[in-house]
Amino acid sequence: MHKKAGKWLTLVALLVTVFALALPGPALAQFPERSITLIVPWSPGGSGDMTCRILAAHMKKTLGKPVVVKNMPGAGSMVGAKALADAKPDGYTLGFLGISAVIAQYTSVSPVMMDQYQAVSGVINPPLVCLVNTKSKFKTFKDFVAFGKKNPGKIKNANAGAGVIDHLYSSEFGKVAGIKFTQVPYKGWGPSLAALAGGHVDSMFVAMGPAKALIKAGKIKALAIAAEKRYPAYPDLPTMKEMGVDITMPFWESIVVPKGTPAKVVAALDKALKAAFDDPSTKKKIKNSGLDVSYMATAEIVKFRQASDKKVEEMVTALGLNKR
Repeated sequence: MHKKAGKWLTLVALLVTVFALALPGPALAQFPERSITLIVPWSPGGSGDMTCRILAAHMKKTLGKPVVVKNMPGAGSMVGAKALADAKPDGYTLGFLGISAVIAQYTSVSPVMMDQYQAVSGVINPPLVCLVNTKSKFKTFKDFVAFGKKNPGKIKNANAGAGVIDHLYSSEFGKVAGIKFTQVPYKGWGPSLAALAGGHVDSMFVAMGPAKALIKAGKIKALAIAAEKRYPAYPDLPTMKEMGVDITMPFWESIVVPKGTPAKVVAALDKALKAAFDDPSTKKKIKNSGLDVSYMATAEIVKFRQASDKKVEEMVTALGLNKR
């Protein structure tokens, strides 16, 4: 009797399980279900902040939920980077981190390592350019290099501070070109560009974006760009390579998420970012804001970051700035 009852109970339990599995369950959650936060580790009003706000506005159209920019400046982008790394890896917290954060891995006393977050999409700027004052005796890039080789220490080169991207790249340029600069540090690109425009220094290596206004005003001029080939937006500007100095100086940012974010979520975010860059109205907003950025897909920016990390570590170590 007990055996029969046991069999019936087993059968009933089995049937209940089968029916439960057959019944339609709740649909799998679609991403996103709520608003997304995009951490910008810089103050409002800068080029990175403007870029993120333009992209975020269009991402809302693709994702169906708001993407809210949150400025978290401090410690050379490490405050924002730390907040991103500590966030839940669910796609609802994004960050805007690039080569400055890669450098900070080695120069900061409390770094956020690059393996704590993963790339979604690249936001690529034109490579750095060599700038001089418009009234400079250096009329061409070849003039600049020839003088530098013959006169060690005579060229005063402005930079935005020890360990900043332009300090690393200009020092690397000196090694490759056979030039010894006298480096003059300032607190940021604004003051260093002002010093160049005022004739207080001889040169500077910086991204084209921050320099555009002074170039347009006729205060400074670009001699060459550190790219593999001539940049489409500046077809008349020769590359350093074609002028005899074999160097490139990529300048990039990326939209990133905490490590462990699901691949499907990363793909959805990348798709939304690509759609933003492809949108004609977004392109117009980027151009009208004086920005010059382009999209790079997930797989490409992952490789790009790895190569950049290796090169940055070499440059930081060569200058004795590596704190790891």
